[in-house]
Amino acid sequence: MHDPNDARQVREAERLEKQAQERVADDLCAVMATEPGRRFMHGLLGLCDIRSDGYVPGGLEAQRHQDYRAGRRSIGIELLGELERHVPEMTELMSAEARFNEIETELAAWATEEQNDG
Repeated sequence: MHDPNDARQVREAERLEKQAQERVADDLCAVMATEPGRRFMHGLLGLCDIRSDGYVPGGLEAQRHQDYRAGRRSIGIELLGELERHVPEMTELMSAEARFNEIETELAAWATEEQNDG
């Protein structure tokens, strides 16, 4: 049983918490150190709709959907916070690579369209 007044138990709990945080940081660094890892993380954040306000008009069913989206968004915000805390430079790189990939995809689509029209 945990006694919050026992300094030894408190120190041990703090040590375990710090160790868990270091593991999270190490894992995030490993994922974000690779381009595929950054692409995966960007896609995951995209699934979380973190840039959405989450509002869904309608009745009770819409409220359920809105609550679901709010939960998903909350997870994304938490994940982004962890990334920014542990690997901020990789988070910026992830965003830049995603923008570059979007532009590259748009240019390829435009070139294909021009080729088909010409």
